[in-house]
This record gives sequence, C-alpha cells and structure tokens, in this order.
Amino acid sequence: MYKQIFSKSPLACSIALALGAGSLSTLAVADEDIETAGSMEEIVVTGIRASLMASVDRKRDSFGVVDAITAEDIGKFPDTNLAESLQRVTGVSIDRSNGEGSRITVRGMGPEFNLVTLNGRQMPTTAGRSFDFADVASESVSAVEIYKTSKASLPTGGIGATVNMETTRPLDMPGFRVSVGSKAVHELSNDKGSGDDFTPEIAGLFSNTFAEDTIGILISGAVQERNN
Repeated sequence: MYKQIFSKSPLACSIALALGAGSLSTLAVADEDIETAGSMEEIVVTGIRASLMASVDRKRDSFGVVDAITAEDIGKFPDTNLAESLQRVTGVSIDRSNGEGSRITVRGMGPEFNLVTLNGRQMPTTAGRSFDFADVASESVSAVEIYKTSKASLPTGGIGATVNMETTRPLDMPGFRVSVGSKAVHELSNDKGSGDDFTPEIAGLFSNTFAEDTIGILISGAVQERNN
C-alpha cells in the first residue's frame, strides 16, 4: 500500500508556531477579561437611558395596551408639567391654560372621558370630570401609566383612557435622597399693577430608609405662585 509522506518546510513550521502563539494569547486575554468581569463592581444606569428602560419594562409586563413615562431621576420628569410629559405618548394631545399643559385628550376622547387615579385611587375634580394635571407637582410622581384598554383591576369610568399616577416611594430607592429644585416664571399675560411679572416655583423631596431598608419615610412638597 502506497503511503504519501509530506515533508514540513521551515516556513510552514514557523507559520504554525505563530498561529498557535496567537491563539494562546487570545485565550489568555479572554481569561483575564472573565476574571476582571467577575471582580467588577455593579454598574447602575440612571438618567434618560434608565427612564426609557423602565418605561419599556412596564409596557412589556402589563396586560393590554399600556404606555408609561417614568421619571429620569428622583424628582425629575422629562417636563415640568405632567400633561406636557403625557403629550409624548402616541394618541395623546393636551389642552393648555396660561401657556401650560392642563388636560389631556386620548384617541379623540375629550378630557371629561378620561379617568385619572393616584396610586389606583380616583382623583377628585372640580367643574366637571376633567382633571387638571397642573394641580399635581411632577416632583412627587415617579411614573405615569396610560391604560388605553380596559382591565379588571382598574376602576371603571375611563372611556378614553385610564391614567394612573404613581408617587415616589422610599423603599423603591433605599438610602438617603434629597432633591431640591427652583425656577422663576415670567408671566407675559399679567397686567401691570395686578401682580409680579416673575413668580417663583420651589419643589423639594426628602427620602430616607432605616432598619436595613425595611422602613422608609418620604416627604415632598411644592409651591407655585402665578399672577395672570
């Protein structure tokens, strides 16, 4: 039986050795990366990226057609007014009062056809069934959910949509947290002599947890004054 024997030239041997050394170095680098990843500290994502991730998780885990907007950080919404934040959602338009968003319209249904709740409890309204979102400080709200379809666990009455506002809870963000914000509003519709043209807006939030993050306290407040 004829058997062919290949002779290895010095060039072929050197190429084989170079390839083998390269693969060994790659494996060594991969092992170092694995060890480094094992000792790496926890990375916490905050800001707009964290807000978008939280909103997507709420939509994914909810039953029915639900849109959600979450605060970018503690006491910080994308806009200074909840109604103006809700206009970012598909199918939602807002009505403005004195230049600020006040009431929302969902899928063509007027504000009086929407049901607004705070932590699952219906909010009271004046002069009709439409709720004015300017009455709620956005600093104390952590997320707003818009249910465009009915759900058994939701209160009845929302023909257009059911909007649920969730307040910030201390156990959701363990540790000591403080948030303070202020701004001044220049009111162009103010007549001379009837009030100040510049009015302040101040909002603050204090949160802390105790007993290994099993007991928490949170205090929030907001003051807004406008002359028009």
